[in-house]
Amino acid sequence: MEELTDKVEAEARRLVEEVEIGGGSVKAIERGFFQEAIARSAYEQQRDIEAGKQVVVGVNEYVTAEPVQPIPAPDYSKLADAQKQRLQALRAQRAPKKVKQTLAALDDAARQPSAPLMEPILDAVRARATLGEISDVLRSVWGVHDAAR
Repeated sequence: MEELTDKVEAEARRLVEEVEIGGGSVKAIERGFFQEAIARSAYEQQRDIEAGKQVVVGVNEYVTAEPVQPIPAPDYSKLADAQKQRLQALRAQRAPKKVKQTLAALDDAARQPSAPLMEPILDAVRARATLGEISDVLRSVWGVHDAAR
């Protein structure tokens, strides 16, 4: 067990070092380093499963002849309606001025290159800003990541 732990630790250190040598996490994201590493790992794992080198109970070992029971899909329109009602109730209960202030503070912080964002985000959450509202602020400042670029 300890040998396996040492192996995982050594591989993790190697990856961290590779990221640092390449200019840090931001540069690695821009180069698609993480996406490529995840895709390569998934490919290798699937190859090992198909070759029988890795056991997945119920997939390539210990498979039963019983048919798989279908899982019924939920009524998404009903779920959406319930979520809309909860959102309306939240917005009716919160202080709109406080939400606007906290979102404006988050916008200001996001525009500063090295400003910490956790506290402005938490302030917005405490004021009952929604995840969508917080995300909209950050998207308006930074845009949307495009993995294809």
